[in-house]
Order: sequence, then structure tokens, then C-alpha cells
Amino acid sequence: EMLRQRQVEAVKYLDGVVEELFDLVPRNTYITITSDHGELFGEDGYFGHGPVMHEKCFEIPFVEGRVVSGR
Repeated sequence: EMLRQRQVEAVKYLDGVVEELFDLVPRNTYITITSDHGELFGEDGYFGHGPVMHEKCFEIPFVEGRVVSGR
């Protein structure tokens, strides 16, 4: 539970950082956010990211978009 909560806090922090980034870049800037692999937080008794072949390890965040508003 402690590790899961740390992950939740990290995502909340990054959400704020990304919002700041969107406020700073010029209009029509394309931004891509991705990761290298997923993380296990107790699914099927596993924690971490390997060497385990679990479907959650293959869930890779990917966000892409264009900033259409801004300064």
C-alpha cells in the first residue's frame, strides 16, 4: 500500500508539472509523454517491473497532443 500511495503522489505531482509545461510552451506545440514500461503493485502477488512477464508490465503510458491555447 505504501508503494502504491507513493505512485499516486508521483502522478499527482507530474500532473501539476505537465500543467505548468502546457502554460509555458507556445501555441501549436506538440507534446508527447510516454514511459518505458508499467509497474506492478501487488497484482497476482508481484511488485515492481521485472523480471516478470505480466500484462501490467506491458501497459505503457502514452499521451500525445497539441497545445491549442496558451500565452
